[in-house]
Amino acid sequence: MLNKKAIIYINNNEITLTLLETKNNLYYNIIDVFSDNVLLINDIEEHGIIRPVLIKQLMKILKMYRRICDNASITDVFMISKSSLNNAKNIKSITEEIYNTCGFSLNILSQEDELKNTFIGAVNSSSVQKGYYFYVGETSCYFIQYNRRNILNYNIIPFGINNALKILEENESIESKIAEIREVFTSYFNDINFIDLIDEETEVLTSGQTMLALGKIARLVTKYPLNLENNYVLTSDAFNKVFSLIENVGVDKTKKIKGISSESVDKIFAGTILAKMFIENLKINHVTISSETMLEGYISTTVVPEICNKPLSEMFVYSLENINAFFSNINSNNSKVYELSINVFKQLKVIHKLPRNYIKPLRIAGYLYDCGKRINYDNFIRNCFDVVLNSKIYGVSQKDILLASFSCILQDLDNFNLSDWIKYSSIVSEEDADAVKKVGVLIKLASALDASKSGAVDDLSCDILGDSIIVKTIVNKDADFEIKEAMKVNKSFKKVFTKFIEVI
Repeated sequence: MLNKKAIIYINNNEITLTLLETKNNLYYNIIDVFSDNVLLINDIEEHGIIRPVLIKQLMKILKMYRRICDNASITDVFMISKSSLNNAKNIKSITEEIYNTCGFSLNILSQEDELKNTFIGAVNSSSVQKGYYFYVGETSCYFIQYNRRNILNYNIIPFGINNALKILEENESIESKIAEIREVFTSYFNDINFIDLIDEETEVLTSGQTMLALGKIARLVTKYPLNLENNYVLTSDAFNKVFSLIENVGVDKTKKIKGISSESVDKIFAGTILAKMFIENLKINHVTISSETMLEGYISTTVVPEICNKPLSEMFVYSLENINAFFSNINSNNSKVYELSINVFKQLKVIHKLPRNYIKPLRIAGYLYDCGKRINYDNFIRNCFDVVLNSKIYGVSQKDILLASFSCILQDLDNFNLSDWIKYSSIVSEEDADAVKKVGVLIKLASALDASKSGAVDDLSCDILGDSIIVKTIVNKDADFEIKEAMKVNKSFKKVFTKFIEVI
């Protein structure tokens, strides 16, 4: 069942309206986002209240959001804000006015709710299922020890970007200001009593606007070939290069780093200093950045709570199912091809000799084998590359997604272009090149085994006889068409596996 929902989120000085489609109370798709700036927090910090002129501006925006929701036939609207809104002495009367004028019930989250939703948004999308998580915020920082979605311990450090900015505005040298920030931050960090031994095996996850900006700059500085945010691994060496670069730009609230962030340079610098404090205190050599925010966490815990009923280990498959729920071609049989791809991979293990680290690329490519048809049927296999690369896939590395993209287009081996491959040489290896060709052919075979999209082939078994492989199909109805189409894969199969197949 398809429903429409909306979330209005007051995030300090910005208000956003996010429109969602939800399906079966489990899957969701963001269909539109509107945002406006209203300096609410600035007003609260300066006057202790939200003044009438800003209340009027706020109400004008919310009335427009009400019309947008009504025009889209959305009746299920969630309105939330950060806990900092509670600092306004007149927040109760404003909340009542919002409800009486627009019909929205404002839910001001506690700081613990903010922490939980921010963390859930990050961990749901990540391949890091156990370890530590940190978040650099405007008024505070979070530090969490976790296992899967379970928060084992947490600490809210009452020192954030705004606190660091005040120190940076002092009339001192940059070195002394950074030293002061380090001293204050470390005093709070040293009070955390649940940090176990950190070693090379310890995984650290992070998220937030500051870390996304740092990741983007790092990818530019290191000439990283993928422009992907989620699950980007930021090494300490790359971070140090970025820190030096930002430090040289200086503290300037009038400047912005074009194409990187909407935040001014001074805010990015302040956030970077705090990130540096985490990395130095934890003595880690890399951190994984999640692109998801508190909003995605709130969707998962409150708007579509069935998501969090799924184990974290299943979020990878869930993200593929979520894509399928909204973007799959009506005539697609991708779920069946996904199933057959895994089966073929297992049955032919003796032949392909691929290690387990290629299973996730195979599963992605199997599930999205025909996703290029979303753009255009003509050359749909080639179209698959960009579609897979830019799909929202949780719980896998960026390398897994890249290998899946190549595997998809290599359903036709003629699509292999060495210059395209070399472009990603800092991520992939020669062994990977051989693997994606094999995976591409296996997916082509799997799709052929359900060519009529009737689910005729239930299972298969393989016998190896010298230079030939006998693939015996176990069927529930006539599968002559599937067998005929599978035999067409023979040329490609022989090219990468040096053996012929006989499908019966």
